[in-house]
Amino acid sequence: MDYIFIYLTNGFYFGFISNGFLYSRDGIALAWIEGSYVWDFEGKFRGVIAEVDSHKFVVRPRFKLPPVSRPSRAPMPNIAPIAPPSNIKPINLGVEFIDAFESVPT
Repeated sequence: MDYIFIYLTNGFYFGFISNGFLYSRDGIALAWIEGSYVWDFEGKFRGVIAEVDSHKFVVRPRFKLPPVSRPSRAPMPNIAPIAPPSNIKPINLGVEFIDAFESVPT
């Protein structure tokens, strides 16, 4: 099974994408993915998947209105966590973007 690892901008490992869904590092289903957009199960826009230095992040534009919410979905079942990768060097997004999960405990 292929996983896409997601990091916070501070460099800490946040979670992973598997089969079109975003999971926390503990295997808790958090959101679904449509293209590069991330939607929580209440249908709220969480951010877009961005790649910096070959690592993936979920970021939100600071100065743009978010897309219209989607219909809510039933949460996916949690799955077994996977072996976490190492943390990475923090990145600077500049003023245009914020980390979509910055305030989420990890």
